[in-house]
Amino acid sequence: MRYQRGQATIDYLGLVAVLAVVLVVAAGLAAGGATGVANAVLGQVRYALCIVTGGWCGAERQVPCVVRSERDTRHVAVTILLFRVDGDRYVLREKLSDRTVRLTLVHRGGAGIELGVGGRAKLRLKGRSIGVADEVRGGVQGVLGYGEVYLARDDREAAEILRALRRHIPLLGGGVPDPSERFVEGGTRGLASLGVGGPAAGGSLDALTETVLGGRRDERTGNVTITLNAGSAGWALLSTFMAGPAGALDRQVTFALTLDRDGMPIELGVTATGVLAAGATLPIGLARRLGVASGDPQMRLRGRRWELGARLDLRDPAVAAAWAAFRHNPADPGAIRALATALRTRSYIDARSYAVSSEATGGELGAGAGLRLGGELYRTLDRARLLAAATRPPGGLWEHRSDCVPA
Repeated sequence: MRYQRGQATIDYLGLVAVLAVVLVVAAGLAAGGATGVANAVLGQVRYALCIVTGGWCGAERQVPCVVRSERDTRHVAVTILLFRVDGDRYVLREKLSDRTVRLTLVHRGGAGIELGVGGRAKLRLKGRSIGVADEVRGGVQGVLGYGEVYLARDDREAAEILRALRRHIPLLGGGVPDPSERFVEGGTRGLASLGVGGPAAGGSLDALTETVLGGRRDERTGNVTITLNAGSAGWALLSTFMAGPAGALDRQVTFALTLDRDGMPIELGVTATGVLAAGATLPIGLARRLGVASGDPQMRLRGRRWELGARLDLRDPAVAAAWAAFRHNPADPGAIRALATALRTRSYIDARSYAVSSEATGGELGAGAGLRLGGELYRTLDRARLLAAATRPPGGLWEHRSDCVPA
């Protein structure tokens, strides 16, 4: 027995040596560009150490990327004297990297007050925007929305569901399969608009800011996600002889807390997105000289959208402790730093960029001096195509998502 004394120490040193070799190899693979292999090796090492030490062993997981999307929005608004009412319905179709399709149907309404001085008449048709405006207006609203999410195995099944959704009202049924998720949301938003001039020379500037609290239930797992979304958006158009540049800017930040069917918090998510787009409308004669077909949309905004998201598993004891301290005192600088450190070092981070385009058809008419009468009717198609995607697992290295965007 005395010859076995210290055997555990020798075995431990041997394990450390093996791990050191594995880590050196992983670092070499990362330097050579094989970060996916390096992350897999590091993940298995962490999992093995977790089992040996009896710690928490969370399974790392990737979620499919949205490789293409199209959102078809119908918007109507009416202003009578002091009151403004908005109604929106949109269908969002997302093609995922695992070849499935996610469909989201949303109904949303807003009601509040709007004041303004001046008038506006605008028409947007076949990519051209014409009209006159000489006004300043602003308002505030309460908003309420509800909707459902459907998952399709392929494009063919998605097309069948889309046809059924045309006559479907969320929460009331109507010839479609059971949704995978249901959600409701509500909040406030502010609107402002400035318009000057007409077709010969003029410009307009519109802005929106919004804060929305929502709840979403996954019908398959029973998990409930509580979300808080805050953001702002702006649109600008400068025209000279029915021609001119246009631009759009959109920023959103979303916080999400997911609870399991027993009400226990299991995941914390933070997502930030931004959109910058621009376009131009051309006179018919100039468009022909430049080779733009008369039927092509000439007022389509094109640009880029970026997304950065972090997912933090609250079942990790270290993360749970940081989350509990933050919930106990959200204003405590130490608790804020601890949660930020957990997000930075122990979360699954995704970064993506998209090429985006937006095309609107419709019009609006309104006038007043304080109290107003007016209306808006638009259909907007927003499209996005994935350009790049990268992921960094907890404690790992950034790697290209070749399953989303081939190298």
